[in-house]
Amino acid sequence: MIYDYYLSEASLGGFEKEVKNLGEKKKAIRDKLREEENINDFYPSPEDFKNLPKNSVLIQISFTLKKPYTSKDEGEFHIIDNRIFENPIVRDKFTGLPMIRPTTWKGHLRFAARKAEWDEVKKGEIIRRLFGSETEEEEALKGRLYFFPTFFNDNAEKDVITPLKRDTRTPVRGPISLEVMKSGKKGEFYLLYVPCPRGEDFNEKEVYEDLKFTAEALRLMFYTYGFSAKKTSGFGVIREKLDKGEILLNVGKRKCFENLDELPQKVEELFGGKNVFD
Repeated sequence: MIYDYYLSEASLGGFEKEVKNLGEKKKAIRDKLREEENINDFYPSPEDFKNLPKNSVLIQISFTLKKPYTSKDEGEFHIIDNRIFENPIVRDKFTGLPMIRPTTWKGHLRFAARKAEWDEVKKGEIIRRLFGSETEEEEALKGRLYFFPTFFNDNAEKDVITPLKRDTRTPVRGPISLEVMKSGKKGEFYLLYVPCPRGEDFNEKEVYEDLKFTAEALRLMFYTYGFSAKKTSGFGVIREKLDKGEILLNVGKRKCFENLDELPQKVEELFGGKNVFD
């Protein structure tokens, strides 16, 4: 099945002849949308942030890819410069920009959180507070973390990988072509923490615990485990030095950091020390 609207207009008999015209038509429409849309509209404004509950925190990370990022779109192929590529990267349906969906960020960060070296009982409690209940749980609980899309302004490029057997390191099958954001491409990550919902025994110390744990999960996701569809092959990790790192408290306080190893300390500084809630 062809999921792409523009490609679906091609007749079966003259598909190859119409690819060029369809590709140009699609590019013209998307270029117009890019001029009209502002991707920053997807992110919380300073005014909106001030109106959130006490101790709400926004983390912003401007990163550069150290290894390529890839994902699998629902379409079967995509046109780039009038060439057809299989295994297309996920794109925003309106602008055509390569993107990382909020649900993708949530899934990869939850995966990294489970890998954190933390007290297992406490880790389970914090993960449930941050990400909400699992789908199989009877009691539904909404998490305290809110994720936003990441858009890449650069074009995706073609790459070829050859899957290898784990034991013999010999090819499992022939090369696979796919679209990727190659190393050196830049992106923006936004993560909002809102300390709600609160249980009957809520203590503000949970805020500190949540944020220190989130800082560790972010470090593991970005530097170790990655956030790409091919993360087991080393895809989707970033350079240690950030283009920009900032953590903001909704009362106007903020701290900057150059790498994610500094983030736990910045959490402490933001709240005036680790014993502030004791």
